[in-house]
Amino acid sequence: MPKFPQPKAPGYVHPTTGRVAVLVADLAASDLNGDVPAYFYSEEAEGLGFDPWRLVEGIDAHTSGQDFDVCFDTGTYRTVGPLMTVFLSAADAARLAAEKANS
Repeated sequence: MPKFPQPKAPGYVHPTTGRVAVLVADLAASDLNGDVPAYFYSEEAEGLGFDPWRLVEGIDAHTSGQDFDVCFDTGTYRTVGPLMTVFLSAADAARLAAEKANS
């Protein structure tokens, strides 16, 4: 499956939902991975009139550390690079940033 090419910048706040973009690599390395709701955003789906948000169950790092499988609640996954972003609530994004700063 090809990598998703155009992530939103980390820290980007979605204007409608208030969700905050965070790096897949940061969430994968965090204790929050799988414990807080995370969402994958598809600008392409939104442009076609579909719901652009997919619930993420968790993120699994490949052994190389260069790729990550974003696992969805539907049982499917998408392989992305470390600079891909997913979205968290503002509170969870702040928790992730604090966890990263303390590590």
